[in-house]
Amino acid sequence: MKKAKFLLIALVLMLMVSACQIEETTPPPVEPTDSEVGTLVPDTGETTTPPEDLPLLGEDGRMACTIVESLFPELTEEQKQQLSVFPEVSDEDYTKGPEDAMLTLIEYTDFFCPYCGMAFQAFEDVMEKYPDDVRLVYRALPLESLHPTAPLAAQAAEAAGMQGKFWEMYEAIFSNQETLAPMTAEELKAELTKHAEEMGLDVDQFVKDMESQAVIDKISQGAQTMFDAGVSSTPTVLANGRPLGDWRGNYLSNIIEVMKAEEQMTGECPEWVIDQSKTYTATIKTKDGEMVLELYPEAAPLAVNSFVYLARKGFYDGVTFHRVYHTFMAQTGDPTGTGWSGAGYQYREEISPDLTFDEAYMVGVAKSSMPGTSGSQFFITYVPYPSLNGGYTIFGKLIDGIDVFEKITERDADNNPDAPRGDEIISIVINEK
Repeated sequence: MKKAKFLLIALVLMLMVSACQIEETTPPPVEPTDSEVGTLVPDTGETTTPPEDLPLLGEDGRMACTIVESLFPELTEEQKQQLSVFPEVSDEDYTKGPEDAMLTLIEYTDFFCPYCGMAFQAFEDVMEKYPDDVRLVYRALPLESLHPTAPLAAQAAEAAGMQGKFWEMYEAIFSNQETLAPMTAEELKAELTKHAEEMGLDVDQFVKDMESQAVIDKISQGAQTMFDAGVSSTPTVLANGRPLGDWRGNYLSNIIEVMKAEEQMTGECPEWVIDQSKTYTATIKTKDGEMVLELYPEAAPLAVNSFVYLARKGFYDGVTFHRVYHTFMAQTGDPTGTGWSGAGYQYREEISPDLTFDEAYMVGVAKSSMPGTSGSQFFITYVPYPSLNGGYTIFGKLIDGIDVFEKITERDADNNPDAPRGDEIISIVINEK
């Protein structure tokens, strides 16, 4: 019920969205990290049920768990070597946005690649939405065999940059891509010169710089270095030094939201707060009323302890139902509302043969396809869903407020990532007897 974070790919990228590409490449196999967002496809592999004698507590006396690695962990020496083809940001680069931004995007781009035009708009949108959190770094990668006048456009941007107007020319070219791309070299030169004049540049100097051998060599040699390393697709995008397979605006927004959430995480496993000999219910308050869950501390002590601990801390207050399908389930428990995040820790699954999804309104813990990835995200089923059996911890059941549950707004986050914000959990109150 969770999806993998984006991840590191060495040297050659296969972009998930699409790209202009001049030669076929075969990327190394991509392996998901152990963090997640839900999917609608249940796990189909064998599920290992942890032995009953596995400890509930760690050596520190807290609940047994593992701390989730940050979205951008420190690179290993091997990874640094693999990525050394991409130079670090320097004074030689054109950049915009704060130097200390939490997310630095490096784009290798071709002004006349249609996908680069899409990326341009995505970057503009995300920088407008998060002006203090994103820095953009430009690097030219014109694919002359596909777009014969792309090197000239890159030279024009470079020439404008020599007069302090790089980003203005960058925006002018991308904003008029459909008009400029089909032009001949002479037509394009005239149009770019016109833009330079409108920007208040010294036009004669602009033309001289645009046609200078130094600028031509800078663009061509920089591109050839990338081609020699096997990087031949545009846009090729790096996020904090890692190749990024999806540069769409909603994906970038999710990255930033997760990074912001990480700043609030304690990096600790939960305290042990439940007594398995007692009974627990949870009352979830929403705008439409209340729902009551019966919890199963004997069958799923880790899941119930985590849920109770987080509920009492107010972790779920204000969190939304980010994925809701009335023919399946409603999922929540991610403070970012993206489905990518959680409380910063994970724990092993607790599969009980006595508890199944053969009936509606069962409460399960979301996880990735990897074992030991249960966390703060949970879901409640609308209908029987036996294909989930054996794959996900069941730690409770909805016993009251079914009418309220049915009113939760459908939200297809998988196919509509820009869907309006999901319905909110106002609070969760735990009752212990």
